[in-house]
Amino acid sequence: MKKNLSKLSPTAFKLEIYSKLPLNDLILSSIYLIVSKGETCTFERLVAECFNNFPKVFSFKRYPEWPDALKFDRPLRTLREKGFIVGSARDKFSLNKYGEIKARDILKKLKKGMAPKSGRFLQSPIRSADDRIIEFIKNSASFAGYLKNPRNFSISDQEFRNLLRCTEETPDRVIKQNLEYYLKVAKEYNETKIARFLLFCKRKYFKGGIYAKGSSY
Repeated sequence: MKKNLSKLSPTAFKLEIYSKLPLNDLILSSIYLIVSKGETCTFERLVAECFNNFPKVFSFKRYPEWPDALKFDRPLRTLREKGFIVGSARDKFSLNKYGEIKARDILKKLKKGMAPKSGRFLQSPIRSADDRIIEFIKNSASFAGYLKNPRNFSISDQEFRNLLRCTEETPDRVIKQNLEYYLKVAKEYNETKIARFLLFCKRKYFKGGIYAKGSSY
């Protein structure tokens, strides 16, 4: 293997470049870097290398200072199926000839700052329930209406219930619990616009609104 590519430092990898590459490519290049240093690429060592080189992609959204090991299972299976790597999480990983060629090509692109032609941010395929909550609100018509004109925005009871994944039969207590949980998630994800939107809904429906009676808000 060529030693010059193994000496790349994490600072050589720019966020605007590596965030547009598939997880498969980032993991493959990290295996190459580990093996190039003469180290054994265990699963734990691979997680550390990926997080060190590409922290924004391999971290938890809510806890960015920690690596998310769940992001590795599917990409590693794909890399094995395509014949780029051999090994397992119980033992170690290594590259075959085609994997080395592919990894060197990826690292050259990373070093030169070459993004994919699409320029599209490729998010992790692993999404938690909280990720889906944030995505659901962002894609909702109610949130879009609020962003367009927050001062004159209004939301119907049915729209409010749909936003919280509730039906007409859902008890007020559950509606309150869902709203509070959504607010908690929005704050932990630093989604300030979503948090303001949910606070608007909270004031409308639980402070003088149709759910105000008997409410502790």
